[in-house]
Amino acid sequence: MVNWIGLARAMMRISSASAYTEFHQATNETFDFYMPIVVSGASVSGLVRTALSGIHSLARQLALIGAFCYASVIAITLLTNLRVNKRIAHWSIETPPEDWRIARARWIKFHVIRTLISLPAIISYFLCVLLTGA
Repeated sequence: MVNWIGLARAMMRISSASAYTEFHQATNETFDFYMPIVVSGASVSGLVRTALSGIHSLARQLALIGAFCYASVIAITLLTNLRVNKRIAHWSIETPPEDWRIARARWIKFHVIRTLISLPAIISYFLCVLLTGA
């Protein structure tokens, strides 16, 4: 969570198109490998917790809420942020497009939305674990 929030704030502070392009491309190279694993793993773990919880239990409902939230994060990422990432990956650092701020604003907007959606997921998982004791 801290990483995600910090990333968007750092991007907003960059005033140079070239610096932003270089920063975004570098972070994509880092995040593209492990973020799908982390977020998919979080979603799958919610489904596993659902299967391990009682049929009509609060823990099961919380696990389902968390899994649904992470599935939503995946959908938002695939439909918005990943598309922007792919576009920016082809930009030249020396001559980025003049409308780079539009792409940045779109990426940050959906980044914040998916981060906010992940909050109830984490809280749901935490409460589920507290209720089940495991």
